[in-house]
Amino acid sequence: MSMVLRIYADDREKVSGIPELLKELGVIVILTQLSVADYVISENVAVERKAVTDLVNSVFDKRFFDQLNRLSEAYNNPILIIEGDISIIRNITEKWRAINNALIAATIDYNIKVLYSRDRRDTAEILKKLAEKYQLEYNYGRRINLHNKSKLENISDIQLYIVESFPHIGATLAEKLLTKFSTIQNICNASIADLEKAIGSRKKAEDIYKILRTPYLKSSNVSNNNKKKSSSLFDFL
Repeated sequence: MSMVLRIYADDREKVSGIPELLKELGVIVILTQLSVADYVISENVAVERKAVTDLVNSVFDKRFFDQLNRLSEAYNNPILIIEGDISIIRNITEKWRAINNALIAATIDYNIKVLYSRDRRDTAEILKKLAEKYQLEYNYGRRINLHNKSKLENISDIQLYIVESFPHIGATLAEKLLTKFSTIQNICNASIADLEKAIGSRKKAEDIYKILRTPYLKSSNVSNNNKKKSSSLFDFL
């Protein structure tokens, strides 16, 4: 019995071309907004992809260790793929030893497996192989549960996380909404016009408004009761 391979990919990875390469390899790719990792392979396996130049930049601007920390907290088997010719690091920076030290820390301190790829196509092939390994051999038939929750230290972090979960609302827009309305309850009670003023997009405002006011229906009920579907905001209103 064959099994279809599925990989969740952060929607920002679309510009890399890797999701399309994965589709060419026969993998079903679900683009979504991931707050942790670039690719989720299975229940316990997620991958952060770093092109060589991004690796260097992220080490020096302190993003690297924050990303590794969240990745290792959220998934039992975190993987880091370094993409490109690592020999150019010595040409990019005189502090190339700092990059070596960062990769050593990734392996030892964060228990992250580090893999290397030549280019984007090579990365896609590695991701497919990982999916075959973890989905077919170790995780057959199980639904992938995205571990998007990073460690939430206080109420403000929780509020941001909840608002960020709305479609097309990242950290910046979530902060704008909470700054404007103060509480999540006020966001829920806001009009479309007020939401639009806060985030600058009529379409996003309409989507949020509709999500907050549409009664919940189980998937089976939705598929079996098309009359209850709203094809547009005007149908909903």
